[in-house]
Amino acid sequence: MNKIILIPLFLLVLSGCTTTYTANTDRDEEYDFQTIQSYFVTGDAKHKNPMISDIDRNRLNDAIDNEFNVQGLIATDEENADVLISYFVVTKDKMKIRSSGHSPSYGYSSRYGHAYGYSYGASNISTKNYTEGTFVIDIIDNKTKETVWRSTLVKPIKHYKTREQREQAVTELVNTMFADIQT
Repeated sequence: MNKIILIPLFLLVLSGCTTTYTANTDRDEEYDFQTIQSYFVTGDAKHKNPMISDIDRNRLNDAIDNEFNVQGLIATDEENADVLISYFVVTKDKMKIRSSGHSPSYGYSSRYGHAYGYSYGASNISTKNYTEGTFVIDIIDNKTKETVWRSTLVKPIKHYKTREQREQAVTELVNTMFADIQT
C-alpha cells in the first residue's frame, strides 16, 4: 500500500528543465470565467499542513498572484473576492525497476581458453526509489463555495539547492498549471 502524505512545498518544487510535464485540468463548462474580476489565495489554509513552511507558502502565493495579475485580476480580501484559490500537495513513495534481459547463447569462445557450450546470461536488475509529488490547485466560486476549475500536476520531486532555483521552479509549476485558463 502506498502511503500518501503531505510534504513541504519545497520538496514539490518539481523536477526540472529537461522534461516537460502537462497539467491535467478540469473545469465547470457552465461557469462563466469572464465574470471573474477579483481573487483571494486561501492556499492550504483548509489543510494547514505544518510541514509546508511559510517561506514556501509565500513563494507559491506570489507565483499565483503574478499569474492572475498578468490576466488583469485584482487580489482582494476573502469576503469580496469572486473566486478563492486553494492548493494542496500529496506525495507517494515509488520505485522504478529496470531490467536488461538475459541472452542465451551457444557457441565457441576462445577469450580465456577454448570452450564450447551453452551459456545463459545473467539478468541485470536495478531499482531507484523516488518520491512522486502531486500538486493540486482549485479555483472555487466564492458565492457557491464549489470548485469550478482544478489543475493537477504529477512529477518526480527534485530538491533544489538555491533560493533562486526554488523560486524559478515554483513559477514554472504555477505557469504550467494555469496555462489553459482564460478568465
